[in-house]
Formats: sequence, C-alpha cells, structure tokens
Amino acid sequence: MSSNKTALLFGATGLVGKKLLELLLEDDRYVKLRVANRKSKNYSNTKIEEVIVDFSDLEKYSKSFNVDHVFICLGTTIKKAGSKPAFEKVDLEYPHQIARIAKQENVNQLVHISVIGATVNSSNFYTKTKGRAEDAIWKDGPKNSYAVRPSMLFGDREEFRLGEKAGIFLMKVFQFLMVGGAKKYRGIYDEEVAQAMIFIANSCPKQKAFDSEELKAIATNF
Repeated sequence: MSSNKTALLFGATGLVGKKLLELLLEDDRYVKLRVANRKSKNYSNTKIEEVIVDFSDLEKYSKSFNVDHVFICLGTTIKKAGSKPAFEKVDLEYPHQIARIAKQENVNQLVHISVIGATVNSSNFYTKTKGRAEDAIWKDGPKNSYAVRPSMLFGDREEFRLGEKAGIFLMKVFQFLMVGGAKKYRGIYDEEVAQAMIFIANSCPKQKAFDSEELKAIATNF
C-alpha cells in the first residue's frame, strides 16, 4: 500500500467522525491529518493539523484541501438543527460546498456519510435530503466520490437520545430476523463504518455507494 498520504476530515466530533480520526491516526499510510472544526479541540497529536473553519465561507480555506483524501462525517438532526432549512445547511449545503472545493483543488478521493435509503425520490425529508447531497457531490465533486449508507449506528454518543437508545436495543435484539434483502437494514457499529471509509478511499472502487451489509463486509477485511 502507498504511504505518505494526507487527509482532511470534516465532522471529527460526531460518532463516526471520532472513530475515523482514531483510525486515521493509527494508520501508517497517513502522515498528516487536517481536521476542520468550528472551535479548537486542542489536539496534542503532532500528526493533526487543526483548521478552524467558518462554514459560511468555506472557499477561503481552499488551500487546506491540498490533500489526497477528504472525509465528510457532517450530520445533524432536524430537532438539533432547529428547522428543516438549518438541517439542509449541515447535511446538504456544506457537504456540497466541500465536494466542489475538493474537485477544484484536485483531491483524489472523497468519502462522505449518507444514510440507508437515501434518494431524491424519497417521500421522507431526511432521506430525500441525503439523496440530494449524494447527487450534488457526484455531480460537482471529485471523480472518485463515494457515499456510505449506514443503517442504525451503534456506538457511544456524547449526547443522550432516548428514542435512539430504545431503537438500538430493539435492533440488536431482533436484527437476526433481518435476512435476504433486509440485511442491509441491520445496525452497524461506528468503527465498522470508519474502517470501510478508509478502505474505500484507498481502493478507489467503481461502485459509488455502499449500504450497511456491504460496509460490514469491507470492515471484516480491514
């Protein structure tokens, strides 16, 4: 495997983003990691170069895109964002802008987190928005742009979400019943998604989107 690679990570404070940062730091192929945050996290690891960004003006950070791989782990909920337009800004507009700048700066590969069922034809606002983001990134981002579409995510969040906790419990109990075509809806751990994202960035497959079942298979061989 080639080494001396560099990466730029957006969303390093989220569930998958934190795990992805850990794995990238442990990966000897990467010599420098740029981490884009709104506020400083005071990282002590010398492999990290933190970039404090104003997401309303991402273009002025274009020089930070001088990397091999860009990873986008941005995401929120409508409840947390406060409105549908605010949700779209985080889950659609920012990823689209990042992808456009990545292409402009000749980034080799871009991998972003979407969601199972993402499609512009969805009647569900959440999955429709994610589908719109996918299409925008494929249209205006680097040629080698990929979407990972996890189902319910397992992991330790900093924030407590009662409904999500209940859903995770039920998913873990009953997901063995999900067979055949339903296997892609099984829950997946944050580390499995992060492992798959790194593998995809380095293998540059022809396939453009990967569901939970496919991500699990990739992670098994990580």
